[in-house]
Amino acid sequence: MRIRAEITSNYINETDHKVALVANALAHPLRMALVRYLSTKNYGRGVDNVTCNKDLVQMFDYSQSTISQHVKILKEAGLFITESKDKFTFYTLNKELLEEFRESLKL
Repeated sequence: MRIRAEITSNYINETDHKVALVANALAHPLRMALVRYLSTKNYGRGVDNVTCNKDLVQMFDYSQSTISQHVKILKEAGLFITESKDKFTFYTLNKELLEEFRESLKL
């Protein structure tokens, strides 16, 4: 499901929109697994915490294009932070956004 870019109701606020974008990004088992993988990789510390697309393809046994499509959705939602070096793009998890999402679900 696509989330509209604009807010279409006076009752829907920016936080509601942000939560919906993150929830939509997490609404696929592979994307949840990708987030879980990055969140546990070396417990978020040290140089081994960074991951590139090649690592994800090897880990999850999906084609590079499939992984890239799912990573794109996670990046658009702000969950994956990217850094390009040479011909590689490295991913880290935006743990602050994930924590904000978790907190916003406490109704």
